[in-house]
Amino acid sequence: SEASHPFADPGSAQRLPTRLAMAEVCSPVCIDHHCPTGRPMLDDDFVDVESGSSGSQERGAEGGQLHRQISPRPASLHDSRLVACAVPSPACGDAPEAPKLEFAEFRRHACQLAEEYFLARDCRDMVASISLLGCPTFHDELASLLLRASMDRGDDTREAVVLLLNALVTDGLLTDPQMARGFEKLVLGWEDLQLDVPDAPGQLAALLSARVGLLDRGLFARLPEGLVQKLVVGLEPGPPREALEKHLAALREFKAGMDERLAEVLAGGAAEDVVEWLSRADKASFHHEVVLGACLVSLDDEDAQFQERRRVVLCLLAHLSSNYSLTDVDIQMGFSRLLGSLQHSGGALTSELQKNNRDQVTSLFRGAVEHELLPAEFLKSVRRMRFGGSEGVEVIRNVERQTPMHSRRVWGSGDARHFRQEVRESIVEYFDAHNSQELGRIVEELHLSDQEQTMFIRKLLVTGMERGEAEAALDAAEALLGRCWTLSEVRGAFVELRDVQEDLVLDFPRCRECATELVFAAVGRGLLEQQDLICDGANIV
Repeated sequence: SEASHPFADPGSAQRLPTRLAMAEVCSPVCIDHHCPTGRPMLDDDFVDVESGSSGSQERGAEGGQLHRQISPRPASLHDSRLVACAVPSPACGDAPEAPKLEFAEFRRHACQLAEEYFLARDCRDMVASISLLGCPTFHDELASLLLRASMDRGDDTREAVVLLLNALVTDGLLTDPQMARGFEKLVLGWEDLQLDVPDAPGQLAALLSARVGLLDRGLFARLPEGLVQKLVVGLEPGPPREALEKHLAALREFKAGMDERLAEVLAGGAAEDVVEWLSRADKASFHHEVVLGACLVSLDDEDAQFQERRRVVLCLLAHLSSNYSLTDVDIQMGFSRLLGSLQHSGGALTSELQKNNRDQVTSLFRGAVEHELLPAEFLKSVRRMRFGGSEGVEVIRNVERQTPMHSRRVWGSGDARHFRQEVRESIVEYFDAHNSQELGRIVEELHLSDQEQTMFIRKLLVTGMERGEAEAALDAAEALLGRCWTLSEVRGAFVELRDVQEDLVLDFPRCRECATELVFAAVGRGLLEQQDLICDGANIV
């Protein structure tokens, strides 16, 4: 019942924790971003982010005990992957996801609901409203939107957002990977976010608190070096700051050693040496830096040099993945940060040769997909959420076009509307260029099922009639016969044409006459047989 639901009474919920356990520290420390001085402070609440175990002891009223009304899951139960790699990419026999709304429309509705929720604070009503939108595919963007909106507001609003996100997780409307993607989007844009929200680094770090329970606390060790440095600057001198500085020094030491190992591999060294070094370093939470560093070091002004480095780097990453030195989280986060580096004007890829670097990043992503280091679902999700800004979107769009066997069935938002848009654009491009071979290539990339093949031909025929280019439509149908479709699928398209022509007449009055001419022309080309001609007065098949 609603009364027994842990989120039924917002007033009984815990205050949003503003303290955070630091990674790789010797002393138990936690962070508070709302001290009177405006600078983050640390206290004694300790969480070991490497193991996920808590070392804090409950304190009484005198110790400022924060009673827990929400019991977050142990860190070990969180799935920190940006996409669930165990989920295969859709095949030709799978129906595309079909959210009720377009992505932009969903985002607009979500913004309106968020504003209403911030005023009413009715968690259960908000959960019901989100469910009624019927767009579970887009809930990663919803998480990012809610977290971002709360950062401009007071503590009460941030508490309400944490309450809502926990409720969505509990009700199965928000998955761990979706939550991780929503958080990662904000992390990638933390520098821009800081312009509007000066304490954005602290707020992002606070979301990893054990008391929030939305994300794996170990993600703190994976925060970008610049963000952690910003946290250090905001701390007063003392043991807490020293603890963070120790973490930062460990990260920098790891990256320096990593650079040396990568240089050796590019010079002809063995990949196994990197495996041994990673084992000795024993910093598993930094392994995503290996992926990012390897990709960055492969970039080169000379294309021939880059191609060789790309080959070595991809082989290295595949080797490290195969022996479990790199996890799915490491690979996905490393490539996510590579996209993130594209959106900052002072990023690692900014130079006079930015376009060349963007093309090289595209090539790295293509290789990662082809080597099955990244699933096609990753491309779909990060493109929709605009990881890396406009530069990142352009990179992923090109990767999808270059990896059709992996990506075409999960393009864009992955919804049925986008699939129909792909079909429509492909047909229009054909009539503009009259290149049946190019159309055939696109059809092959779409990996259509038999039913979808028939639908594609029918749309091709209808478009040809509407444009007065019925012969061009038959040219394509005949040219691709045996390559992209069979005679039975062509005949099925004409059957569908008969079924829909009554609806077409409303917008295309000459539909029946044109369909009659088209059928006779198809018989003359051998696409239909004489016995397929059946005149029933109004319909011709």
